[in-house]
Amino acid sequence: MDTDRRKESVVAAAYCGSYDEEEVYNAVKACTDALGGIAAFVRRDEKILVKPNFLTASDPELAIVTHPSVTGAVLRLLHEEGCTNVVCGDSPGHGSPESAAEKAGLPELFKRYGARQADMSTEVSVDYPGGAAADRFYLTKDAAEADAIIGVCKMKTHALERITGAVKNMYGLVCGYRKAAGHVRFPNAVIFARMLADIHNLRKPRLHIMDGIVAMEGNGPGSGDPVQMNIILASADPVALDTVFCQLINMDPELIPTNVQGELLGVGCSHLDKIRIIETEPAAVKNRGEREISADELFKKYGKADFDADRTGTKKTFLSRFSDAMTAIAKRPFISAELCVKCGICVEHCPVPGKAVSFKNGKTEPPVYDYSKCIRCYCCQEMCPQNAIKVKGHGR
Repeated sequence: MDTDRRKESVVAAAYCGSYDEEEVYNAVKACTDALGGIAAFVRRDEKILVKPNFLTASDPELAIVTHPSVTGAVLRLLHEEGCTNVVCGDSPGHGSPESAAEKAGLPELFKRYGARQADMSTEVSVDYPGGAAADRFYLTKDAAEADAIIGVCKMKTHALERITGAVKNMYGLVCGYRKAAGHVRFPNAVIFARMLADIHNLRKPRLHIMDGIVAMEGNGPGSGDPVQMNIILASADPVALDTVFCQLINMDPELIPTNVQGELLGVGCSHLDKIRIIETEPAAVKNRGEREISADELFKKYGKADFDADRTGTKKTFLSRFSDAMTAIAKRPFISAELCVKCGICVEHCPVPGKAVSFKNGKTEPPVYDYSKCIRCYCCQEMCPQNAIKVKGHGR
């Protein structure tokens, strides 16, 4: 290896056509090997937090959460490296961390690879006086105490930030019950992205693996449609990783606030011409090789031009200079009466004092919005289990 790829904006990519455990392990290992190997990012004596994406307790086949075979591949690599103090978990916005891990089938993997369920419920106050958006965070205990953090994110769309990938995944370091309030404190996509950049700069996750085998398009992050993408991505640079994700779905990276703000605040690189992409073959292939591949070549092999994502709106200069106006022009969430079962989860998770969505007409009718209160955080849309809440104006 001619350079230390941990210090570059390098993204490794490997084909993976199914969630078969061995196939996934070989793809994940190939990607980490292309970056210098798992030992380049952790030491055996460190406490390591492996952080998947668990929006809520969900069947992995729905593409809402990181698939357990991808999380398991990371745990296996750490086990093989001799790491003995490994914890794994996320702090979902709805439900307990333990129930989310159980639904995803992680307890059996914990036993197999000597990992433990992370404490993602107890919170620790962490001061961050240099923050761009916040000077204090309430992180989960193991997020605050871990020596090293490895993110295992899911390739999905997102109503607020357009995509959720490596950068957005680290919002799970914040205790779940605080997340809705965070949307009030950071009330638009730009300010929220700056807060996410603060979390990265505060805790400095060392490695990110993206589950792009089956992604989610459309009404993500919890109510979209699974779509086969057949790829594993890995990088030490979360912004670069998300930028390559954008390339694969025909999305201008400058439309993504977490890319723009992440680069401005020093988290990583969002310019494709400055990102090295290394395509590697699965670890089981004899005489496997690595080669640099252009962003255009990567798109031709793995990309989906008609991936259903929000490409409307304006770019970097508008987002950066006029962030305070974003809430006023953001698209409205709305409820499909045909799909709504009146469960009230949207009302429960609305963070606005006095509630922007409520059972104004009684619980026999779907909840209704008061858009004068709505801050367009889309917590209601994220948490709706029936895919009943859409974002007005969403389109390709």
